[in-house]
Formats: sequence, structure tokens, C-alpha cells
Amino acid sequence: MSTVELQANEAEIVARSLVAIVDIGSNGIRFSVSSTASHHARIMPCVFKDRLGISLFDAQLDKGSASSISTRKPIPQEAITEICLAMKRFQLICEDFGVSNDNVKIVATEATREAPNSKEFRDAIAKTTGWEVELLSKEDEGRCGAFGVASSFHNISGIFMDVGGGSTQLSWVSTVNGDVRLAEYPISLPYGAAALTQRLLYEDEREVYEEVRQAYELALEKIKIPTELIEEAEKNGGFNLYTCGGGFRGVGHLLLHEDPNYPIQTIINGYTTGFKKVELLANYLLLKKEVPNFSEGSPKIFRVSERRKQQLPAVGLLMSAAFQVLPKIRTVSFSEGGVREGVLYSRISPSIRSEDPLLTATRPYAPLLSEQYRKLLLGALPEEVPSEITQTIVPALCNIAFVHCSYPKELQPTAALHMATSGIIAGTHGLSHKVRALIGLACCERWGFDLPESEEVFYGKLEKLVIQSDPNDGERLLYWTKYCGKIMFVICGVHPGGNIRPGVIDFNVIPRAEANKTNTAVQVGMSANDVKSSYTVKNRIASLQRKIKKLNKSYKGKDRVVVEVEYRMS
Repeated sequence: MSTVELQANEAEIVARSLVAIVDIGSNGIRFSVSSTASHHARIMPCVFKDRLGISLFDAQLDKGSASSISTRKPIPQEAITEICLAMKRFQLICEDFGVSNDNVKIVATEATREAPNSKEFRDAIAKTTGWEVELLSKEDEGRCGAFGVASSFHNISGIFMDVGGGSTQLSWVSTVNGDVRLAEYPISLPYGAAALTQRLLYEDEREVYEEVRQAYELALEKIKIPTELIEEAEKNGGFNLYTCGGGFRGVGHLLLHEDPNYPIQTIINGYTTGFKKVELLANYLLLKKEVPNFSEGSPKIFRVSERRKQQLPAVGLLMSAAFQVLPKIRTVSFSEGGVREGVLYSRISPSIRSEDPLLTATRPYAPLLSEQYRKLLLGALPEEVPSEITQTIVPALCNIAFVHCSYPKELQPTAALHMATSGIIAGTHGLSHKVRALIGLACCERWGFDLPESEEVFYGKLEKLVIQSDPNDGERLLYWTKYCGKIMFVICGVHPGGNIRPGVIDFNVIPRAEANKTNTAVQVGMSANDVKSSYTVKNRIASLQRKIKKLNKSYKGKDRVVVEVEYRMS
């Protein structure tokens, strides 16, 4: 087979894995082309993404009329024409990428569903492109939203809310081994951000608030939260609330703007904060009916448009009313995932959905013998190390241990620190902010943790993020993350070429009880005369002892480690 034929064959294989999705929402129309190739399908990488800022909800309103919500106008012909032109352009883009018509899916939600001329609108798209538009029912829209949120995290369990332009959805959701479970009948309510904003122009706020509160009270009974989720919430001090939709994303960006010291300002997906903070903001928006001005400078808020600002007080009312009847909430997590991501995620097999997104994202960078590095690193870890470290951070760290080899020495720790916030895996879909912080800290330590002062400040902000995200176990996670990075600094220094030779260096863990010591002892064994045990390597191990000793001083937990060096004569 010729080179040209091989290239054509490879292009065809890539094209077969591409899926195009159009989400015709209430506040805009989203276009995307994503890869579902098995090696990275879990993180759903996009090769094209665009948005048409036409609000079908606003287009159907008779502004100036109190009855405009209940008696919507047909979608105007000029809007239909503009949308059909955008669809035709997207069809050309799909042809450029080689996406087959069988791999194109168009879905429409509340605004299209409620439009008086819904059929004419969908027929116009079909006539222009040959693509049929699937009109999602209220229940299907809720399911797609829940799948979208599930795609945005690794293993979730809690309550799900989606606030769009024309409606809001409520369900419970949990994922186990890639199986997404949710309420049999997710509830859709006509209280989207744009819909409530319009109603509050003409209706009594207290009456609307009470209506929303009662609707959520009834909806909560209908979704029937499983006993096991209730017991889990009681054990953990409350439910986790997972949110999506433009209304909630606006609130999330507002919260980030409120805290300028928060280290990850540009990624809303995976942001988690305490419930009380969200509740206070919701009540402020409800009572003040304006967006708070957190800074004396520019009133601009990143990723919050003027139109979104006008809708946030209505979102505050919705949240305050819902919080009155929802069970105790412990944390609130914000998601980029919505109907588009949900449709795509639902097409992926459960076995792929069960993958840890951090491992999927770092796998392409793994050295040939990354598994041997993992085994050697695990040999230096006591049994009490959290599974989040051993099952996620350790294998990911081994995958990307040599990514920054070609960087100047003084840049390596800094570049590694930013790896998951603005570096090579920053665009990964499915990572929580806590995981982004942990892998950045681990990689920074792997390269020796030699940072300029400004980057030490950022390092400290990531530490604080982890503790805030996990008040119960954050300090412990930080300790073991840093410890793993420091051990890898030695391992990679001894075996920099990706080939681990047996007997050069090994680790022996002596538990506290067995050693009759306060701390666990980890013996570093190495050959005194081996050619690879040069002065440089010995110096790294000596520095490891000092670094672990310093790390112990900063950690108040009981499961600390003392490093001992044992030279073997050969």
C-alpha cells in the first residue's frame, strides 16, 4: 500500500470516530465535532466547537406583555433563516472533517418544544441540511443533562440541577463503574433563567417565589431519592449538589470573581465550593436584585455577559426557593456539561465511561515502562495512603514524569505546576479542581520544587484549594501527594531513561507498629558501588531525607514517614 493510500486509510479511521452534535437550546445553539476513539473517548475531546447566539426563548416573547410566557409567539422567520444558514455552514465543516451523516445528531429542547411553529422550524432545518431534528421530551432533556454532569466528574453521587433559559431540571444522579443512574422520571419545571426574569417584570416576586418553592417541594417527592444516597449523605454531612446550565455557570463565575486569590479562574468545570457560600450569594441576588460589585475597578466579570447579569437575580430567586425544600446540601459543584455533553457521553460504552479522566488524559505521555515506575513508587508507600493517591495521582504522575524533560531546568517545576490548569492537560473534560491541583503539586515536586517567589504563591493557592475542597482529608491528601512527588524526583534521577534496572534502588516500608516508632519508616536501599549510584544520585537521596523531614514538620497528621538510607555493598 502506498503512502498516499495509508494516509487516506488513517483519515477514514479518524473520521469514523468523529461525532457531530448540535444542541438547539433556549439561549443559544451549540455546534461541536468530538472524537469517540476508544483511547480518549472518556474525555470527549473536541476538534471543533462553535455557538450561535440566538435566543429562541427571547425570540418567542411578546415583550411588554405580561402573558408572553404562557402565550409564546412563533419563532420569527428571520431567526429560522439565520439558524438554517448556520446549520448549512456546520454541514460544510462536518464535510471538511469527514463526519458522516450517520454520525450527526441534532437535538432541540424547551424553546423548540414549546414554540407554536416547532414543526415548521424543524422541517426548515431538515430541508436545508437533510438532517432530522430530534425533539427531546422534558424527561429526556433531564436525562441528557444528568449524563452531561456525570461526564464532567469521575464517580459522582448526589442531587442534580440544571438551570437553562426556559426551564430547569431536577434529579438525583450517581455513577458506578460507568453506569449512570438517575431518577426514573427527572422533573422539568418552567423556571429557566430567562423565563423567570421575564415573569418578574410583571408578577409579584413573593408569589413567584412561593410558586417555585412549592414546585420544587413536589418535584423532590417525585424523583424519589434512593435510600443508599440518603444514608451516604447522612454519613458525609449532607448531599453533593451537581449543577449545570448557563444560569448556574453564571453563579459559579460570580463566586470565582468574588475570590480573586482562587488559583483556577478560567475553568468552571469541576469547581466545587461549600453550600453556605452559594446560599449567601443566592440570597443576596434575591434581596438586592443586582450582581454584587466585588471590586472597585472594572465591573466586568469574566464569562458573565450583560445579558447573564440581568438574569442572575432571577437565578438567585430560583436557588433560594429550591434550597428551602432540598435536603441538607454539603457542597455545590459546577459543570460545563449539558445536553451536548450528555448526548455524547450516553453514546460511550460503560467500560470507557468508568475510566478515570486523569489517567485517560495522561496516558498518551506515558514512557514505555511507566508500569515499572508505578510499582517502584508504590513500594515506597505505606498501606494507610488514601486510594485517591494510589489509584489516581500515582499512575498519572508516572505517565507524565518525563513530559518536561526538554524544558530548561529552571522552567521544569513551574511548567509542571501549571500542567492541569493552563498546561498540556488543562483542556481535559472530567477533572475536578481538586484533582487539577493535586497533580500539579505532585509534578512540581517531581521536578525538585525549585520555584520563583511568584510561583510559590500559586503553589500555596493550590494547597489551599485542596483543603477547601476536602476539609476532612485535604491535609492528608496534600502530604501524600507531595511525598510521592519527592520520591519520584529520586526515582527519575536514578532511572532517567525510562528503563528501571533491578537492584539499583529499592524501598522497604516498615510500619509504625512493627518498628515501634511514632512514624512509618521507609528504607531507601541502594548499591554503594553501582555505576548508577553516583554522587548526583546520592545527593538526591540525601536531599530527600531533608525534604521529607521538612514536610513532616508542616503536617499535623499521624501517618508521617521517616526516610532512612541503607547502602548495600556489592
